[in-house]
Parts: sequence; structure tokens; C-alpha cells
Amino acid sequence: MSDLKTQKSRSLFNKLKHILLPVVIIALGGGSLVVLMAMKKEPEKSENTLASLAPLVSTETIDFSDKGITITVDGVVVPSREVKLAAEVSGKVIYTQNGCKVGNIVRKATERQDANTQNLLIQIDPENYELEVKRLTQELAQAQNAIDELEVEIDNEKAMIDLAHEEVLLQKTHLNRVEKLRTKNVVSDSEYDEAKRTELSARNSLQKLTNQTDLLKSRRKRMEHARDLVGVQLARAKLDLSRTHIYSPINGVIVEDSVEKDGYVKAGDPLVTIEDTSAVEVRSNLRMEELYQLWQHAAQSAKKGQLSSAESQGNRHDLGYQLPQLPVNVTYELGGRKFIWKGKLSRYDGIGLDEKTRTVPCRIVVSDPKPSQILVNGQPASKIVGAPPLTRGMYVSIEIPLKGNVSLLKIPETAIRPGNLVWVIREGKLHAEKIRVVDTSANQLLVELGASGLRPGDQVVTSPLSVANEGMLVRKGEVE
Repeated sequence: MSDLKTQKSRSLFNKLKHILLPVVIIALGGGSLVVLMAMKKEPEKSENTLASLAPLVSTETIDFSDKGITITVDGVVVPSREVKLAAEVSGKVIYTQNGCKVGNIVRKATERQDANTQNLLIQIDPENYELEVKRLTQELAQAQNAIDELEVEIDNEKAMIDLAHEEVLLQKTHLNRVEKLRTKNVVSDSEYDEAKRTELSARNSLQKLTNQTDLLKSRRKRMEHARDLVGVQLARAKLDLSRTHIYSPINGVIVEDSVEKDGYVKAGDPLVTIEDTSAVEVRSNLRMEELYQLWQHAAQSAKKGQLSSAESQGNRHDLGYQLPQLPVNVTYELGGRKFIWKGKLSRYDGIGLDEKTRTVPCRIVVSDPKPSQILVNGQPASKIVGAPPLTRGMYVSIEIPLKGNVSLLKIPETAIRPGNLVWVIREGKLHAEKIRVVDTSANQLLVELGASGLRPGDQVVTSPLSVANEGMLVRKGEVE
């Protein structure tokens, strides 16, 4: 019986142990957690420890650039102007200078000279026009002679009018005398009527002479107009005669001929086309980024007073349809030699952008087609025989220097990251800046100031970074 009680007590103890033991363990664990939470302290951060763990980077200070930039584009040479000469009168061609063939060099005539001048280009048979001049000259002389004869008649009529005036005065005096005598019954009525009739006849003669003189004066005006008309016809005939001698209005080269000696031409027929060689132009295209740099250069130049008053009068806002008149260098390489011409940015070649290339067409004027400088292996050459002039169709390189007026920053090439990003260190942390490179001609790249957040004196990272994040701590130093 006692053994049975003992077994029951043991089984009850075991059940209690299995129930209470987990509860005790949980309670102890909870108490320990509360004690640990109460005893927990925030770990102290060590800035020195974090700085010592930051990656080491190489840096370089950026600063202003004073060398400016040079815009380089390609272009093709075109004539500055072409003059098409046409016949102004009809006739047979009796002379042409060396046949007026394509490629012939012609010189500008300073004035219309006689047919024997060396600058005469083409002569049309002048015989008919010379005869017309002679005929009209004779008509003009004849008209003048008729006017002179009429002047003599007018003078004679004036003399007759003076005599008629005297006759009228005499007859009036006689009539007055007769009237006085009639009042005294000394003369008869018939004698008075006769005196009256004589006085009326004298006045009538005077009136006729006056009317005839007025008529002669009217005839003189009509004849003077006729003489002037002949004079105009004579001037036109002389002009036509002078147009039989055709001269070149420019110094140039014949590029098209349509006339032969002994041929017949009518007024308006084309004769030759002459290309001006005193100056040439270069046709080129600028990207909008390059054009913007020109505008910026012009605006800064205007602010500094480096442009003339005429160019800076409207300031930068007048540049919409004009190009800044900037000097340019036009170069052409041939046989290891580099030929250089001095030119000037002139104007837009039309309005707007080219639809195919999305660039802006422009023109450059070169006032002297002869090269101003020749380089052989990069060294100036004093003189080389056969230096080519700048002629139509040559593909050339154009350099537009923008010096001293564009605000640029120098950045080392190793600082540029993919996507035109630069890492800048500010307060010991990395900061990303997106830049716009405007010149890559040297190890020091040029970046436009104001196109990003870069400032002179900023420290840019030049060493590689395996991991880089915005705001990451870094250390400056030399990376091996």
C-alpha cells in the first residue's frame, strides 16, 4: 500500500516538474532580459576610427583657365561673288580678249576707255552706233540753229513793237489835238473821224506785232523741247556706243563663256561669267553648342568693352540674326605643308538650322586668297614656290579662337567619370557634379563655369574609386 502511494507521489512530482520547469525558465529569461535592457548603453562612436577606415583618394585643386578655347570645324571654299556679263546692245562681236575662254584671268577696268585698252574684254561692232551718234549730233545742231533763227525773229519783232508803240503815241497826240480843234469848230467831223481811224490802225498794228511775238516765243519753247529730246536721244546713242566696249567690273577668272568672235549677240544674251578672286568665302556649319559659346564670348566681350561701339550698341540681344565678327584661321594641308589664311566670321548662310545635320550654316570671309603663313613640319617657312591660293571646292579646317573672355575651369582628365561626372570632396565627403566639357585638346580639360556646381578651389578626385556613393567619407592623400 505504501509502495502504491509512493509511486503516485512520484508521478505527480514529475508532472509538476514538466509544467513548472518551462515556466521558471521563461521567467528567468524574461527577468534576465529586463535586467540586460536596463543595463544596456549606446556604444560610443569614434570619429577617428571611422576616418581611419575611410578610403584614401588623390585630389587636385581646380582653377580658372586663361588660355580660352578654340572651336574647330570643317568647311568648303566658295566664291564670294560671281558676275554674269550680258550684252546690252546687239551686234557682231569683233574682239574678245584671248578668246574669253574659261580659266582666263581678267582685270578690273577703272573706267570705260577706248577699244585699244589692254583691259578691254569684248567689243561689239560699233559702226551702227557711231552713225546714230553722228546723225543725232547733226539733228541737235540743226535744232539749235532753228532756235537761233527764231531768236533773231523775236528780236526783230521786239524792234517793230517799239516802233509801233511810238506810232501809237504819235497818233494819240494827233487825235487829242484834233479833238481840241473840233471843240473850237476849226476841224470838220470827217477830219476827226480820219484821225480817229488812224489812231485805231496804229493800235491794231501794235497788237498784231505783240501777238506775233508771243507766238514766236511759244514756238521757241516747242523747239527747245524738241532740241532737248534730240539731246536725250544723243545721250542714249552715246551710251549704246559705249556699251559696245565690255570691261570686267572685277578682278577674277572666267568660269563660263558663251561668246565667240564673229558671232552675233542680241541685247540680254549672256557673254561670260567671272568669279571674283579678290576675296573668297568659306561655307561651314556650327553646332548649337559651338554657336552658344560664340554668343557667350560676344556677351562677355561687350561687358568688358572690347567690341566697337557699333557692335556693342545693342549688346548681346541683337546677336539673334548676326554672328560675332571674330577672327578665324583657315588651314589647308598639302604635301606635308600647312597653309594658313586669315579670315573673319561674317554671317549666317540663311536663317535657321539645317534639317539634315541640325547645324547652323554660316559664312567666313577671307579677304586675301593668298596664304598668310606656311608651315613645314610645324615650322614657319619663309617662302615656297607654288603656294596655292584659296579656291573654290577646297575642303579646309577652320579654327575660331575664343581667348580671354570665356569663364572656364581646368580639370584633370583623370577626374572625369563615366557620364561626365566629377567627384568633389566637400567637408570630407564625396559629392557628385555633372559637368560639360568644352575642350579636350590637352591633358587639362576645360569645363564651362556655371554649367555645373563646380567652383574655383574645389578638390576633385583623380584616383580610381571601386565604390563611390554620395556623402561617403574619404581621406585625401597620395594613392599608390
